[in-house]
Amino acid sequence: MHHAQKPNQIHSFEIQVRRLHLHDLYSSLSALNSPIDATAMGEVDPTFIQQLEHRPKLEVTEAQGIPQIDLSPLLNSSDPAEVHADLVAQVREACENWGFFQVFNHGIPVESREKLMAAAKRFFNQPVEEKRKVRRDEAHPLGYYDTEHTKNVRDWKEVFDVTVDVPTMMWASHEPDDHQLTEYLNQWPHHLPELRAACEEYVKDVQKLSYKLLELIAFSLNIPANRFESFFSKGQTSFIRLNHYPPCPAPDLALGVGQHKDAIALTILTQDDVGGLEVKRKTDGEWIFVKPTPNTFIINVGDMIQVWSNDKLLHFTSHHPPPFKFTTFSILNSSFISMGEVDPTFIQELEHRPKLAVLEAEGIPQIDLSPFINSTPSDGNAAAIEDLINQVRDACKNWGFFEVINHGVPVDVREKLQSAAKRFFDQILEEKKKVRRGEANPFGYYDTEHTKNVRDWKEVFDFTVEVPTLMPASYESDDEQTAEYSNQWPNHPPELREASEEYVKEVEKLSYKLLELISLSLNLHSNRLNPFFKDQTSFVRLNHYPPCPAPDLALGVGRHKDAGALTILAQDDVGGLEVKRKSDGEWIFVNPTPNSFIINVGDIIQVWSNDRYESVEHRVKVNAGRERFSIPFFVNPAHYTVVEPLAELTEEGNSAKYRSYNWGKFFVTRKRSNFKKLDVENIQIYHFKKPDKLKLENVVSVVENVV
Repeated sequence: MHHAQKPNQIHSFEIQVRRLHLHDLYSSLSALNSPIDATAMGEVDPTFIQQLEHRPKLEVTEAQGIPQIDLSPLLNSSDPAEVHADLVAQVREACENWGFFQVFNHGIPVESREKLMAAAKRFFNQPVEEKRKVRRDEAHPLGYYDTEHTKNVRDWKEVFDVTVDVPTMMWASHEPDDHQLTEYLNQWPHHLPELRAACEEYVKDVQKLSYKLLELIAFSLNIPANRFESFFSKGQTSFIRLNHYPPCPAPDLALGVGQHKDAIALTILTQDDVGGLEVKRKTDGEWIFVKPTPNTFIINVGDMIQVWSNDKLLHFTSHHPPPFKFTTFSILNSSFISMGEVDPTFIQELEHRPKLAVLEAEGIPQIDLSPFINSTPSDGNAAAIEDLINQVRDACKNWGFFEVINHGVPVDVREKLQSAAKRFFDQILEEKKKVRRGEANPFGYYDTEHTKNVRDWKEVFDFTVEVPTLMPASYESDDEQTAEYSNQWPNHPPELREASEEYVKEVEKLSYKLLELISLSLNLHSNRLNPFFKDQTSFVRLNHYPPCPAPDLALGVGRHKDAGALTILAQDDVGGLEVKRKSDGEWIFVNPTPNSFIINVGDIIQVWSNDRYESVEHRVKVNAGRERFSIPFFVNPAHYTVVEPLAELTEEGNSAKYRSYNWGKFFVTRKRSNFKKLDVENIQIYHFKKPDKLKLENVVSVVENVV
C-alpha cells in the first residue's frame, strides 16, 4: 500500500531516515478446566446476564492502527539467534499484512531526537532567502528544497536532506552505459552549527537501529541475520530528510506528500505530536491515520525489500494528510501561498484528495512519563515536567483515565508475572481452590465475584502489598477490632510468589510517582498524599477472563467505579476494557498498547480533590474466541484513613462536598457484595455527599434504590 501526508493548519515536523542499497537504485473455551461454572448445555448461567441497557456492543467502530512492536527483547540480547520467535513473528506479520509498523523501546535516546527536532525548527523558521543559500539542485541533491513534486503534483512541504556517508558516491547520470561516479557532499547552514552536530549524533543512533531492523527482517524471511549487511556496510546511500509541513489554508485540496511508495530498502520515520501520516490499508484500500505515539519510530518496507523478498514482504502506499487545528506557530512562507489562494501546483486530483473527517475512535490520553521518571525539576527539566503535570491534570479532569508509557517498570518483570499467572489459571479448578479466598481472608483465588449484583465472567487471584495487611475485623461501625490478612500462595506454580513480589516492588515505585504528579496537578506539595499510604491496604489482582459463548449477554466485570485512590492496570494484547466517556456517556474501548499501563482515578481521589477529579465508570467486555489476562494494582491508603476533601481544596466558595468516612470500614462493606448478591446497591461515595451538593443523577439513583 501507499503512504501519504496531508498538509494542515498547524506546523508539523518529521525526520525520515532512508536506507538505500549501494548503486542498486535500478535493481471452544479450550477445555476451560471449569474455572467458572458458566455453561450448562450451551446456555449461560443467568447470574452472568447483564440488564439489556448495560450489555456491551459487539461491533465497535474503531480505526485499526498499524502494528506496534516492542523491540526491548532484541536490544537486550547480544546474540541475534536468541531473539524471541514472537518478535520475529510480529515483524513478519506486520511486513506481510501492512508493510508498516511502529517500534518502541528501540534504544534511541529521547534527547538525540529532541535536539534534531529543535535544530530543524530553528532552520525552517528562517526567511526563505536564508534557507535557499543551501538550496539543492540536480547537480547537488542534498540541502534545502521547497518545490518537490510527488506524482507530478507539488507537495505542501519544505525539506532539508543530509547524507549518511560523507561523501556519498552515486552514478553521474541515469544513462545505463555511463559508468562514471560523482561525489555528493552535505551542505550545512553557516550560522546554525547545532544543526550539523544534531544530525550527526542522530545518524549514529538511528544507524544502529536500522541494522537491528534489517536483522529482524532477515530472520522473518528465514535467512541469516547478516544477509543484508553487505549491501550497507560500505558505500551506502542512506540519507536523512527533515520535513516541515507549514499550515495549509486548503487541506481539502493539497497533500503534504502525495500517495507514493518508497523506492528504497527501509524508512525509519519519527513524527511530532501533530501527525499526518496515512497508510492505505491492504485489506480494504482505506486510508488509515497513523496516530502519533511519543518516542516511537514508524518503519516501512521499501521497494528493495519487496524485490529482495520476491514479494513475500510488500510495502504499501501512504500519504501525509493534515490535522486541521490552527496555531500561530510562525508565518507561512510566501512560496506556499499567493494572494490568499493556494498555488494550483499543490492541488491533488479529485480521487486523491484527503478526507478531512477521519473516522477514528478517540482513546484515553497517552502520557509519556520519561521527564518525571528519569529526572526532577532540579535537573533543569522543569518545563518538560510542568507540561507533564498539565497533561495529568487534563486527563484526570476530562477522562478520569490515562495511559502511561516510558514508566520505568521493566518489561521482563511484567512478562514474568503474566506467564506465572497463566500457568496458575491453567490448572484444574480443584487445584486453584486450595488457595480459595473467603470472608475470613479476602486474598487468594475466587471465581464467583459479583459487580452491581451481577456475576462477573472471570476468575481472580488477589495478593496484598503490605504483609500482613491490617483491616477492620467487620463492617459494623461499633466494632473496633482489626484483623491481619496474609497472602495465600499456591504450591504450583512455585514461581508465582517470586514474580508477584518482584512486580509489586517495581509498580509500587510507579504508584508513588503518579501520586506525586496528581498532587502537583492539584497545586499541592508533591508528597501531600504520601502519608496516607504508610500502612497501605493496596493489593494486586490477577484477572483471567475465559472465552465466553455469549459475549452479548455477560461482562467480564460489570460497570463500576474503583473505590480506592488509584488503579494501575496492565492488560494483554486481547483487550476488553471500556471507559464511559464523560463528554457523551459513550463506552470507549481502550485499545491495548504494548508495555503501557492504564491509570484511573478512584473514589478517594475524587473526594480528596473535592470533585475536581472524578472517578469514572468502566467495565470489561469478554471475548468469544480468546482468553484475556490483566493485572490491576489497586493503590489504597491505610485502613484508619479518614477520607474527606483536603483542607487546601476547600477554600471559601468551594466548601467540602463530602462528609468524612473511614476507608477500612468502607472497604470491608464493599467486599460483602463479592461473596453474595445483595438486596440493594452496595455502598458508594455519593452516600457521603452533602445533601445540598447532590447531583441529579445521584438523586435518581437513590430513588431507584428505594423503589
